Amino acid sequence: MAEAVLVQRHGAVASVIMNRPDKRNALNPELYLGLTEVFSGLQDEPTVRAVVLSGGRHFCAGGDIGGLDAPALEFRHEMLRGQRAVRSVIGGRLPVIAAVEGNAYGAGLSLAMACDFVVADEHTAFCAVFPRLGLVPDYGLLWSLPQRVGIAKAREMMMFGEVVRGQQALDCKLIDRCVPGGTVQETALAMGKQLASVAPGTIAAVKAALSRIPMSLDSILAWEADTQAVLAHSRDFTEGVRAFREKRSPSFQNR
Repeated sequence: MAEAVLVQRHGAVASVIMNRPDKRNALNPELYLGLTEVFSGLQDEPTVRAVVLSGGRHFCAGGDIGGLDAPALEFRHEMLRGQRAVRSVIGGRLPVIAAVEGNAYGAGLSLAMACDFVVADEHTAFCAVFPRLGLVPDYGLLWSLPQRVGIAKAREMMMFGEVVRGQQALDCKLIDRCVPGGTVQETALAMGKQLASVAPGTIAAVKAALSRIPMSLDSILAWEADTQAVLAHSRDFTEGVRAFREKRSPSFQNR
């Protein structure tokens, strides 16, 4: 059996590829456990600075409906296991770019929204298909989608279950880049290389803060004081200041 998740390296950028093409990458235990394992492993590799998540011709068709008839307790247990994949994307130090082609439906939409940035082409279809199935949005979509598109648009998407594509997805901020067909992966990798060139401590800190939204002003101010005090004594900050003064690109070492 082929591996459910493949990893390729492009310098400091890791390309993570979902690999169930015959099922349009529908999430099953092999796939979501593979994603959890891969993302957890990448967090511990100091040479990796950014991740691109993709699925080939079809990003992810949603959850594999073959497991939806399991008893309630077993189904809940599998949901909790699957949620670890989303946690590993949102909660890790690495910026993650979703390179979305084909479809991102249901849990596939949730997985894309868990990423920090989303690149798609004009034909890519996004759909919170849950109301058509009699289910609630899962894998964190009730948290992530409103942060991207706002409460009103999130409510519309999650209650009507209509398909959003291309320019419409860009206009409502569901995606960050709408590019010509065949250039999604290239664009996402270019973004990953750009992110890999900036201070990794800053990226990790910003991700950690945003994952805790909403926070009160007092909480944010306290967090930034604590975090800034740590980063201001890092070697990367020293390198950033030196590079700025010397009018050159910095060489950050994640220290």
